[in-house]
Order: sequence, then C-alpha cells, then structure tokens
Amino acid sequence: MSERRIASRVNVSFPVECNSLSDKSYFYTVSKDLSMSGVKILTNDFLSKNDSVKVKINLIDQVVGVKAKVVWCNKERIADRYCAGLEFVEINNLNKDALEQFLNKIYNA
Repeated sequence: MSERRIASRVNVSFPVECNSLSDKSYFYTVSKDLSMSGVKILTNDFLSKNDSVKVKINLIDQVVGVKAKVVWCNKERIADRYCAGLEFVEINNLNKDALEQFLNKIYNA
C-alpha cells in the first residue's frame, strides 16, 4: 500500500470532542496521531466513510476546531472499539496557524 498522506503525522494523545453532522451525535475521545491535514481518533462506534464531523482538539493552550470527513474506520483487533482517520476539510486561518505552531514545536523538540 502506498503512502498517500500529504502531511507528516505525530503520535499525540489529546482530548477530542466530535460532533457527527449526519446524526447530530456528540462523543468525546482521544487522538492517536495528528497532522496539518487530519487526525486519527479512537471511537466506540463505527463512523461511515465520507461522514462529516466537527472536531475540537485540545492542544493544551488552545482548542482548535475544524470540520473533517471520515476517510476510514476500522475495528481494533483486541478491543471493542474503532480507529478512524479524519481528513480536515475546513479550518480557519487562526486555527490553522495554532495547529501549525503546535506541530512545529513537536517536530523541532
């Protein structure tokens, strides 16, 4: 399988609030990794491919809000939960700058 990511990911575990736009449900979870283009999260419920999700990621000093779409969702092998890959589709300049600064701190640490 070829690598299709457009941005490098870093392994970080931060609180994430998700709002599914298809069924208006909210859930709280954690990130598994993060990049400028998306985030991998854990979830108790299956998320359908291409569903839209509003995501708020707590980056310690700031909460960044983005609109994302579900790219994939797979059941974990040893647990009754799923991992889902979300691609960012809408992010304002302020949140984009905050995310970029945060990731640069990690890359350069």
